[in-house]
Amino acid sequence: MNSFSIIIPALNEKTNIKNLLPEIFRVINESPHKFEVLFILGNKEEFITNETYKDLHFINRKHKNFASALLQGIKCSNFNYIITMDCDGSHSFSEAYKHLNYFLNNNLDIMTFSRYKDSAKNNEKYFNVLLSRFLNRAIGIFSPFKLSDYTNNLRIFKKSIIYNESYISKHFEFLYEVLIKAHTRNPQLKVEEVPTVHLKRKSGVSKKNHFYYIVKYLYLVIKLKINKE
Repeated sequence: MNSFSIIIPALNEKTNIKNLLPEIFRVINESPHKFEVLFILGNKEEFITNETYKDLHFINRKHKNFASALLQGIKCSNFNYIITMDCDGSHSFSEAYKHLNYFLNNNLDIMTFSRYKDSAKNNEKYFNVLLSRFLNRAIGIFSPFKLSDYTNNLRIFKKSIIYNESYISKHFEFLYEVLIKAHTRNPQLKVEEVPTVHLKRKSGVSKKNHFYYIVKYLYLVIKLKINKE
């Protein structure tokens, strides 16, 4: 039996949390592995208490930005294997779960999930898909990995790839930075990308401004390259 911490940043996602909980626990209650589920919340009002869910934790964010919420969740986690996912309903936990044994059996350090690889399906709006594809191809030019999707938060990885160092990123560009810095620390890192099904947001409004994050990602790539040199 192996143990996994599922970390889910959430900001104004109360309805989506309620929808996501049954899906996650339906899977893990039948699993031979051990799990804990950590929601990193932006508002105290989102706290939900339900005695039927074991090893479920709601943690109030110290800071509102995505990067610090994810790092806070990792710091609070109890297990050495981490699964991260979004709270908006675009990620299905079962998509990650069906690859757990492959991740373990191949002793991978990181498994990323791609909306653009092989048999993947992306149900986002067409314009958003175009912007995302452009961004991933642009930042991929400077990456040591040959991935098609650097910007998807659905991932499985060893907790040890996160180092006690300062990260430049504050928002979603953190997803790229953590890969690059992990590789810099360990060039022999075992990383594999698998296709996934990306769904439409179930409820609420996205916090992403796509043009803003393209600028932030490209700025990060330039800064990482300058710092390396």
